[in-house]
Amino acid sequence: MELSAKERRSLADRVRALAPSVAAAVTEQFLQRHPDWVAKYGDRARVSCLEDAGYHLTFLSAALESGSPAAFADYARWTACVLESRGSPTTCLTENLAQLSEAVSSRLAADSREPVQEYIRAALNALTNGAADQRAAASNDPLSLTRSLYLQALLAGERKAALTIATEALKDGASALDLYVEVLQATLHEVGQLWETNRITVAHEHAATAITQFVMAHVYERLHRDAEVAPRGTLLITGLEGELHCVGALMVADVLEVRGWTVHFIGTNLPQQAILDSIVEHQPDCVGISATMLFNVPVVRRLIEGIREQGGKSKRIVLGGGAFRHAPHLWQELGADGHAVGLREVVGLFDQW
Repeated sequence: MELSAKERRSLADRVRALAPSVAAAVTEQFLQRHPDWVAKYGDRARVSCLEDAGYHLTFLSAALESGSPAAFADYARWTACVLESRGSPTTCLTENLAQLSEAVSSRLAADSREPVQEYIRAALNALTNGAADQRAAASNDPLSLTRSLYLQALLAGERKAALTIATEALKDGASALDLYVEVLQATLHEVGQLWETNRITVAHEHAATAITQFVMAHVYERLHRDAEVAPRGTLLITGLEGELHCVGALMVADVLEVRGWTVHFIGTNLPQQAILDSIVEHQPDCVGISATMLFNVPVVRRLIEGIREQGGKSKRIVLGGGAFRHAPHLWQELGADGHAVGLREVVGLFDQW
């Protein structure tokens, strides 16, 4: 039976409301069957099992609300990869999901059980039948599942889940650049498209940006400059007055810092004089200016003129952002020394200096 959007939302809300009791019941049942876990890990076993069950239910309810069993199947595949990398067999996840199905179904009315079981069956089938296909897909795009799960976490408004997904990617060997470009940036672009096509609200879009900023703040603590990377110079990054977008500029700051630059990110939406004062204070070798809207080009021109007039003729000025995407030669007309639109292009440009 196919549910309407209203029925899906109602069922998802019921699953969310049941989550605490279901997670507790599933955890107790699992640990009774596996007393060796308690013997080996102590109280941490119960805490971890409760957390895992909570994640299962979070993504189950999000998949239910979106009407996508495939989304929950993706979650199961991703979770299996994470657990296997830590030495935990997929059979434990399979057992856990089967217990989850039983626990949730027993707490729902009869007419609501089948949809939930359908979604969990999709996840179980993905675990038992899709392993080879998943390994092949991962070899072509190793962050595809991470990206899919990160999008689900953003749309569900789950900050903690989004952070876990991002940090797991780093633990599995993804570079900061890969995480930022292939997961965070790509997912925010998809969120923007969903908003433009009226499939999500502006509140969802703003929440996705806020969660990604939260994730970046925590991920930053895990990013370390390689000891073999020589200091490259000093860079100041800013955005113009009226520029409210800061995620892209902050990504540039984080990634270039890892690659040897000393970065001063002073934020966006700053008056010109405040930017000029900061340049005098920090004396950077390079200044990065972010502009997302084409109508801000005159402001960019005045800022560059101001930097040159106050003695910054030797400083390299780099422009970035959406304002220059369709005008690839505009940076030269404005008197800058370079420009790049995408994060990888920015890295390539600065790696030459």
